[in-house]
Amino acid sequence: MNHGRTNSTHAKTLLGALSLLAVACAFSQTPQPAQSKTVRLVSDTCPSVHAGDRISLDWNPVFDPNWPVTGLRGFSFTFAGVAEDGVSLKRPGVFLGSRHTSVNISPLGNGYFHIEATVNAKSLQPGMYRLVSAYAFAEVVPEYAEQPPQMTNSPVGERYCITIAGTPALNRAGSE
Repeated sequence: MNHGRTNSTHAKTLLGALSLLAVACAFSQTPQPAQSKTVRLVSDTCPSVHAGDRISLDWNPVFDPNWPVTGLRGFSFTFAGVAEDGVSLKRPGVFLGSRHTSVNISPLGNGYFHIEATVNAKSLQPGMYRLVSAYAFAEVVPEYAEQPPQMTNSPVGERYCITIAGTPALNRAGSE
């Protein structure tokens, strides 16, 4: 009988299990980065967004002419910063969609589209930004060779705005 060897094996096994438990506890207490969120634009509200979040809008751009339009191939938003007086606009702005950031577009029916654009505002100052322009880029039937159809129903008149928060989405663990 060799009890010394068995006790040594048990001690090593116990020590290994305790080490794994300590490592697991340490990782479980480390704050994990928050996931980006999608924020719906609502008129006369300025939801808080962080870099990496997405804004969404359900919109019917109403094109002129409308007959050749088969879908929406792109959409862009331009937001301008609101000055301290709460009225005046200042630049630089936040550009979302088109070539500036990723945009996802899904048809909803009756000319409406669900549009989501990623907020890429890491270099901007925190604060309120109002929608000052929007552009929709129509997909058209292949035989259409005229000027591209123009959006006639702009979301700018709906008074959309966002508030850029100071902490990027990847660093705001547990803030919601």
